[in-house]
Amino acid sequence: MLNINIYEISDFFGINNILKISEINTGHINKTYLVDCRAGKYILQSLNRNVFKNPDTVMNNIERIEKAFSESDEKTIAVPHYLTADGKSFVEVGGEVWRLYEYTEQSYVSENQAYMTGYAFGRYINTINNISLNDTIEDFHNFNRYYNKLPSDMKETFSGLREQFEIFADVPKRNVHNDAKTDNIIFGNKITVIDLDTSMNGFVAIDYGDMIRSSRIEDISEITKGFADGLDGILTREEINSLYYGILYVISELAVRYIIDSVSEKRYFITKTPLQCRKRAYDLLEQLDFFRNNSDIKNIILKAF
Repeated sequence: MLNINIYEISDFFGINNILKISEINTGHINKTYLVDCRAGKYILQSLNRNVFKNPDTVMNNIERIEKAFSESDEKTIAVPHYLTADGKSFVEVGGEVWRLYEYTEQSYVSENQAYMTGYAFGRYINTINNISLNDTIEDFHNFNRYYNKLPSDMKETFSGLREQFEIFADVPKRNVHNDAKTDNIIFGNKITVIDLDTSMNGFVAIDYGDMIRSSRIEDISEITKGFADGLDGILTREEINSLYYGILYVISELAVRYIIDSVSEKRYFITKTPLQCRKRAYDLLEQLDFFRNNSDIKNIILKAF
């Protein structure tokens, strides 16, 4: 994929004297490159248009989020700074949407990294709580939508969980990250929350569940404490009661989506083969078995909140 066009795209954002551009393959959705130049390092990304139908909405949300952080008194947690081209935070070249932001290097491992990961996502939700964000993916965390696309022989595996997820019918929504896996926290000069594309209205329990399912078992208590402290008392009682079910929800939804991708021609997880999607789904089902009816996790949540 690397060619002269990539270098030309960086130039739209005023980035030149490039030493090297390398593809980063850790993400699942967008094409991502590390741009190394004399002035510093940047992340260049092409938005996946099959996933994000309205790039303007994605980038408008991100601009509002960056503005909210710049106007807040937050000293510890940050979000990436996106560069502009002719006053816009993205350019469209050859039918693809490109954006470029300052690279944050993972520069240290904190002694209380689990706590600070939870705190970072809690502060993130707190900081964007009162701004207006639009949906970037329609029905993104709608379990029933994904469930209905399942092959019929797999539906029974998840049918019992659907009843438990009825708890969310009475839970209010607020602005959340919606992809709060622990890999989306970078410990650099500041603790930076990245991958903001799915930030929009949703359930706080989804962010909590994503953190827990992507963390080590021994870190769950500290992550939960940090999350509670970062949120600083803004959650309703209904939201707190839903947090445990957010773990089950996120793992189940992700397993269903991987199963769907394993039999689909157009995949959401574009870097995965159908066989890899199937394997990932079964790994998630094993994880789900561990968290089901887990009273220890429930007690950790009650103690923290």
